[in-house]
Amino acid sequence: MKIMIIGAKGMLGQELAKTFKEYKPLLWDLEQIDITKKDEVFEKVTKEKPDVVINSAAFNDVDGAEEKEDIANAVNGFGPGNIAQAVQSYGGLVVHYSTDYVFEGDNKAGYKEDDTPDPQSAYARSKLLGESEVQAKCNNYYIIRLSRLFGKPAAAEGAKKSFVDVMLGLAQEKNELTIVDEEISCWTYAPDLAKRTREIIDQKLPYGIYHVTNQGSCTWFTFADEAFRMKDIKIEVKRVAANVFPRPAKRPDYSELLNTKLPPMRSWKEALQEYLR
Repeated sequence: MKIMIIGAKGMLGQELAKTFKEYKPLLWDLEQIDITKKDEVFEKVTKEKPDVVINSAAFNDVDGAEEKEDIANAVNGFGPGNIAQAVQSYGGLVVHYSTDYVFEGDNKAGYKEDDTPDPQSAYARSKLLGESEVQAKCNNYYIIRLSRLFGKPAAAEGAKKSFVDVMLGLAQEKNELTIVDEEISCWTYAPDLAKRTREIIDQKLPYGIYHVTNQGSCTWFTFADEAFRMKDIKIEVKRVAANVFPRPAKRPDYSELLNTKLPPMRSWKEALQEYLR
């Protein structure tokens, strides 16, 4: 099986490279391909004709997308469509990643794979556009929605650290932290997501949308507080409402992704403990 991973330097891309290493995957990032350029994508992908193209490239600046919606749409929306169209031309398979943010976030019970999206921000709209583009342009696809990815930092220059690393860094600098105790969602450990991606492909599961997160949901505060406890870090942590930190983009209040199609993954606490080791 010939595999291409696009966005290979990212937090998820690096884990995908490890998970599929026996296949010696083509590891492409922005230096090798610009997914926003339709002709370039078609030429380069059809020349290689990989059986599976896994796209983990994304514009992840949620607040920045409010002012740069055209860029977000190009990378998160039309870019995946360019990949899907190229892969469709020779009958390959596309794997693409989306987000819990495609939902409005008012359902405390969480969201199933077939619930109707209602994005509330420019970033969320761009991610839903990507889903629609992949579905419209390729017959063989897996769209995998995740939430709050964490893991080893991306290799790309200037890449964002995951929330847990930011919190641990701040705990070394400050005696007290103020953390939002709202916005309930699940967490997704990058190595677990990469392994589950491989399972979906290897088992030839029905094409469509899948929700992949670690078990359990919590707020930002609860996640950070658990990390401090696991690392035995003594720091005063103050809980606050989300409106204490006004941000340009609206976040969902409740966006737990319900997995109705796959065996459950381990809890976010188990995954976090492994990461912190």
